[in-house]
Amino acid sequence: MMDRWSWLFPWLAVVFAAAVFMLFGLVWWRALLVACLLVCVALLLWGLFLTLLKSDEPVVHTHGMTMDWAAPFYDVYCRAVGLGQGFRDQTLRVAAIRAGETILDVGCGTGVLTRRAGEAAGPAGAATGIDPGQGMIRVAKKNAQRLGSRAAFKVAAIERLPFEDGRFDVVLASLMLHHLPPDLKRQGLREVYRVLKSGGRFIVADFYRPANPLWWLVAWPFLFIPMTADNFRGTLPDYFREAGFDPVQVNVRRAGILAFWCAIKP
Repeated sequence: MMDRWSWLFPWLAVVFAAAVFMLFGLVWWRALLVACLLVCVALLLWGLFLTLLKSDEPVVHTHGMTMDWAAPFYDVYCRAVGLGQGFRDQTLRVAAIRAGETILDVGCGTGVLTRRAGEAAGPAGAATGIDPGQGMIRVAKKNAQRLGSRAAFKVAAIERLPFEDGRFDVVLASLMLHHLPPDLKRQGLREVYRVLKSGGRFIVADFYRPANPLWWLVAWPFLFIPMTADNFRGTLPDYFREAGFDPVQVNVRRAGILAFWCAIKP
């Protein structure tokens, strides 16, 4: 099913980008034109070219949606839509990482948050990022080496975490749960619960029920997509509790459409 519908998501990204441009004052047709002509088309073609290159990373099959096609320009895209340094800072404030802690970042993308989490944990701590996309991990490793980061990266999927029980103090999931269909959400959250230590923290930043009518105008189509429907209906915390996390708290909201949760493994 994912292969059949994967063509749709780049175009949904265009709509989302256009909505962001509208928030900055552009009329709708100019916002859409900028998103289509000046951003998405050129970047999609560039990303397609680079992701066709041979990779030495292992192949991991998943039924979730991957963003590997966006790996070459993912960081630029995140900054363009307001998910850059400020968003990562807010995620780390919610995580409240302490020196010496071990961190896992699931769906790490190009590894920006993983590296930042590793810096917060200090020399006595450790940060590992996993992503099912070969291209994402290739970029993450390259950037970590270039920046002298100790963060480690490997190709893996949340539904089959290649780690022993109770290994991590903190697991981060930044804008990745909405890439998973409901059955995979449940399976992935059970895996997160398994690899967390008792008292460990699961920090989630993801889409949530829109807080204003403008965002509902953009978000309503996502109610009909199985992967995103629970996010926008506001039922995502039910998945955390079903997996065994308690308590589950919404810490802060961002931009009227994002939320940050802290779920604790008893």
